[in-house]
Amino acid sequence: MQTKHVVALSAAATLLALTVPTGLSFAASAPDFTQDGFPTVVKTITVSPTAAATIKAGDITISIPAGTFSQPVNFSLLEGPVSKIAMNEPAGMQTFADFAFKVTETSNNTLVTTFNKPVIFSITNPAVNADTEYYDISPSGQYALNPIPATISGTTLSHAIKADTVAWAVADPTVPDFTQHGFPNVIAKTTFTPGQATSVSANGITVDIPANTFSTPVTFELLQGPIANFTANAPSSQAPVTDFAFKVINNQTGALVGKFNAAVIAKITNSQINSASKYWDITPSGTYQANPIAPTITGDTLSHPIDAAAVGWVITSPAVHQATSPVTGLPIAPILGGGAVMVLAGLYLVVRKGAVH
Repeated sequence: MQTKHVVALSAAATLLALTVPTGLSFAASAPDFTQDGFPTVVKTITVSPTAAATIKAGDITISIPAGTFSQPVNFSLLEGPVSKIAMNEPAGMQTFADFAFKVTETSNNTLVTTFNKPVIFSITNPAVNADTEYYDISPSGQYALNPIPATISGTTLSHAIKADTVAWAVADPTVPDFTQHGFPNVIAKTTFTPGQATSVSANGITVDIPANTFSTPVTFELLQGPIANFTANAPSSQAPVTDFAFKVINNQTGALVGKFNAAVIAKITNSQINSASKYWDITPSGTYQANPIAPTITGDTLSHPIDAAAVGWVITSPAVHQATSPVTGLPIAPILGGGAVMVLAGLYLVVRKGAVH
């Protein structure tokens, strides 16, 4: 008898599964993101099973192909306060956009969490770049990097979405402001317009900026710090010759730009540069790291390509060490020099005395 009940229940479950329209799920298992951090309904449209539809709001577009749903639905685009969503963002990332969906069947307001076909999310924003990341946001607000990388073209990021069980956030790596990290002086700056090459130059440092370096207008600042700031951490037997860093500001958003579409070329001319000079990355904490790409050195000019503003730079040359006296601890060179002068003076007097007599 118990076996019959099991069979009957299984048959009923199978029948129920067959009668539930594809692309729908029960409200008990579906998060309502208006209650989970995304309270703002940006836009709602009604989508029929046989027609394609598009939601466009600000810099976000949702493209919904025909056949995405088996029943008519109300499709809402939601947003949450970025400042609150970003409280859980991964270290080193800065969220600049977030969104979620609320999809309900028009006939009974049942929440829909799976789609027959993926909808396509896209965002066109000056903050989008090659390093932008696309995150899933759980109903509890936790970030998880989406396992499928987003497609990025210029300042547009897009991604396919076939389920509504998480929300999403778009974030960039944070960019250090090197005026606060050892390079306080803006020694030169220029305004870059996409499609127009330019350069910036000061104190023997010239930076050539190709026409395709940035997709949006930016202010490009050349920074420098007191060279003495970089002496304490300098590698053994190396003496800092000069230093520099960049601060690049997106003129549309005010955000710092950390990644370049094309490398700029830094050329540094200094009388202390020679074939033994070295080119170092300087982290925001002031630590020296050997740049993996050797610089090009011609005479007293060193050049190097740069495609990001995540570190500063210092050029060093071999340090010249003066020998010291084991008795006095003073540099020997001045002592020897003084002794030589005295010897020469003595010889002069002897010769002069001989000439007189």
